[in-house]
Amino acid sequence: MSRYSGGKCPDTRPALRPWSGPEPASTCGEHVPGLRLAGVPFPTPRGKIRSPPPRQTRRSAFQSIVPDRSTQPPFPPGSAFESLTAPPPPSVLAGMMETLPCLAAVFASPGLELTYANSSARARFLNSDVIDLERVHLSDLIGLATLQRLESEILPQAKVLGHWSGKCEFRDAWGSEFSATALFAKYRVEGKSYVSLLAHPAPNAEVTTSFTDRELLRALLNNLPDSIYFKDSSSRFLRISRAQAAKLGLRDPNAAIGKTDFDFFAAPHASAAFADEHRILQTGEPIIDKEEKETWDDGRVAWVATTKLPLRDQDDRIIGTFGISRDITARKAAEEARWKMEAQLQQAYKLESLGRLAAGIAHEINTPTQYVADNTRFAIDAFAKLHEVIDAYRALRQSLAAATAAPAPDARYAESVTAVAATEARVELDYLLGEIPHCLQQSLDGLARVAQIVRSLKEFAHPYSPHLEPANLNRTIDTAIAVSRHEWKYVAEVVTELDPDLPPVPCVVDEINQTMLNLLVNAAHAVEEMAKTRPQSKGRITVRSRREDGVAVIEVEDTGTGIPESIRDHIFEPFVTTKPAGKGTGQGLAIVHTFIVKHHQGTIDVKTELGVGTKFTLRIPLVAPPRADAPLANPAPGSATAPVTPVTLHA
Repeated sequence: MSRYSGGKCPDTRPALRPWSGPEPASTCGEHVPGLRLAGVPFPTPRGKIRSPPPRQTRRSAFQSIVPDRSTQPPFPPGSAFESLTAPPPPSVLAGMMETLPCLAAVFASPGLELTYANSSARARFLNSDVIDLERVHLSDLIGLATLQRLESEILPQAKVLGHWSGKCEFRDAWGSEFSATALFAKYRVEGKSYVSLLAHPAPNAEVTTSFTDRELLRALLNNLPDSIYFKDSSSRFLRISRAQAAKLGLRDPNAAIGKTDFDFFAAPHASAAFADEHRILQTGEPIIDKEEKETWDDGRVAWVATTKLPLRDQDDRIIGTFGISRDITARKAAEEARWKMEAQLQQAYKLESLGRLAAGIAHEINTPTQYVADNTRFAIDAFAKLHEVIDAYRALRQSLAAATAAPAPDARYAESVTAVAATEARVELDYLLGEIPHCLQQSLDGLARVAQIVRSLKEFAHPYSPHLEPANLNRTIDTAIAVSRHEWKYVAEVVTELDPDLPPVPCVVDEINQTMLNLLVNAAHAVEEMAKTRPQSKGRITVRSRREDGVAVIEVEDTGTGIPESIRDHIFEPFVTTKPAGKGTGQGLAIVHTFIVKHHQGTIDVKTELGVGTKFTLRIPLVAPPRADAPLANPAPGSATAPVTPVTLHA
């Protein structure tokens, strides 16, 4: 064992330099006493690995016990550390190892989780100062060639002899492997066992495995199923992956070098891709997961999700672009199938709603049809009677003509006049003249009513479309009121306060139709229940529309029973209802919530009081929001101007 004096290492043989740096006398000497005190083996100036203390009791190799050095004097007499009689705590040891020029790390035993790494080790192994050290295992830092030896040789020897030293392969933070001279030592501090690692990479060490950057890139380009490509500033291909070559119909990826998208794709897609790449070259801003429709010259159509980024040189100048495209044709087909299914389900629900209202709608159509038929029969009978009067007038005209031609007045003149007067009295000519125009007007009104009902039914039953389109909300409200008329006409009066200046609102008309129908039917049923306690008077349903801070507002207020407190927090959940069996499925408000909050990213405000009534306030953005669950994306629900709570309940 070399003797150290005053913390200096007098011998500066090359064997020590990998551990101590260019000046071992001033560097290693400062730390050897502390490492020796901790019981950590260290290299001597003669290139040997020594484990303190200098003399130990020989033990059998079969005794898997770490030598306990805490009871032996850690330093020889006369040493500057003679007063220290125990290994320093881990914090002190960490301070000693921090300034070592080699890679130093400490692992808890027996789990071998990383507990400490000096700055050199963090930079080489972790490349981060904030990584959770306890999640790093010793095996994560060992190269493939050394990993088997770690279990079969290195750790067993360190456990028996206290240390192991030799050449090892390590893996850095980027996955590359490098060679280093390593010293593993096992020791105990404050009753806990640790394994320390001191490693010095070989001078000018290069990656020792075949995983060079070039080969890693080649593996990526040859095996990834996605299309990868690099282009110059003129959008000419510099390099493409094997998958991209197969997609372009090329056997050799090099065949694409120097060509552009215009050589493979139809002009619309090639022009759009060129414009995107030109924008990246100008702004340096990437394009992330853009969905593109690729149309090929042979008529094939495919969908891809494309990410494109600027390609920069060593001076950070943009010299081209590169990107990766993933085929999502199957996903788009699945989405299309899903939306067709949802459209069918939506259509089925609308037809179900019409089925529930069928009796009332039939009555609504039957009533005006009945009085149109009655008025038509009356008009036929009335005109038959008028025909008699007209015949009498004709006879009178003929008699007057004859009397006028005679030289003397004829007695027939007086008889004809009397006959005309009698006919007028018998057929009630004055009554007919007053009622015929009235009954004809009633017929026109009835026909207009039938036409309105039919038009409303056609609009309500229109095939479902998931796309947001500008629509007249007031007309949508009128349609829902007309379709639901039989539900409320006997129990309530409907009052509308609609803003005539309300601009077109981007919405799915079918969903707003269904929303209004559900709210009106619910209001009618609530008013009907309330009418049982006050049968003398009808209830009231008030529907309002207005514009307010970037949103269109619809209010449906009733004077019904109100919502019981026990279910107020659950009214928008499926199958929650207070109606008797056969009168509700509990789906109405759940559908309203889906349509307004999820699909239109609007809000619903509910105010209710038992025995007084309920008011639903819907707010729909006047600017079309993107939709995540439709072919339109799902940001947090809210208004068009500021984030708000999607559903608010007020007692």
